[in-house]
Amino acid sequence: MDLNIASIEIEPKRYTYKHVAKRLGEDRPASRYEEAVYDAQPTENFHYRPQWEPEFEIYDKGRTKIIMNDWYDLVDPRKFHYMTYVSTRASQNSASEQSFEFIEKRGLVTFIKDENLKKVYEFLTPLRHYAYGANMNNLCITDRAYGAAITSATLFYAEDSLGMAQHITKIILLLSENDITKLDDGKEAWLKCPKWQGIRKAIEDSFIEKDPMRLFVKQNIVFDGFVISLLINEFSKYLAKNDEVTIPMLTEFIVSWYEETTKWLDSVLKTMVNESIENKELLTNWIREDIEIIENAIKPLSTYSNDGDLLIADIKAELISRLNKCSLNL
Repeated sequence: MDLNIASIEIEPKRYTYKHVAKRLGEDRPASRYEEAVYDAQPTENFHYRPQWEPEFEIYDKGRTKIIMNDWYDLVDPRKFHYMTYVSTRASQNSASEQSFEFIEKRGLVTFIKDENLKKVYEFLTPLRHYAYGANMNNLCITDRAYGAAITSATLFYAEDSLGMAQHITKIILLLSENDITKLDDGKEAWLKCPKWQGIRKAIEDSFIEKDPMRLFVKQNIVFDGFVISLLINEFSKYLAKNDEVTIPMLTEFIVSWYEETTKWLDSVLKTMVNESIENKELLTNWIREDIEIIENAIKPLSTYSNDGDLLIADIKAELISRLNKCSLNL
């Protein structure tokens, strides 16, 4: 007996949500990222204006001087939504855990020179508090910015910044054999040590910035561009030149994270710059102002090297070169 089974292809009635299809077309399936981000922010039917800022709606484009025809142009080239973000960070953390386990198992901390260990406590421990400030600023951006394309990514950046603070804490506890007084000393240095007061003032002054895109540029592009370059990248290279490779292994997580994250930062900046001449002029002025602030604030923290001024100059030149590729003329 012959049995013929015919295959039937059933066309879906719709490929994605209606509000996403308005952007992509009815016949194009949407990615998970597009469904998670596009027009996810409410725009209608609010009960009342915020009592703390009655001049604005809950979600209001007027909170920033940057003007975009479509705020959903600020998409994330990494395509991070919750699942892809969490899975990416989990795999990165797993690799970092292996480094910690290897160092602890082999007792490599005991081979670190005392002068190198002292510099780690002096220049890395207080950085926990800077990272927590970056977390607070990005939560503020998430609260005040417009459009889920930017706010979803800044929320991830906020959690990453908190993760950096925790990662530094973990490094210090590993190096000090869980001596929590080292963390207390780092807090004391952040509050009172003269060389940390410039950067502390810069980060605390940023807490009162109400324009979310101004704060985005200040914290994520300029401040982090200097601080992570000087106190993570260059500091790790300095230790490696002084026969210390254990610390660079422990900080590699932060280095690789920032290399990935700059792709998103540069994409957002370039999109805003190319939107209009007014945006370009505004962003140029903001960045110049912030570079001057952080350049002066961070100079005392370059003293771990005999070539501190040269380090700052190189970091500034590299950042300006990177930002000029985003259609700026700094």
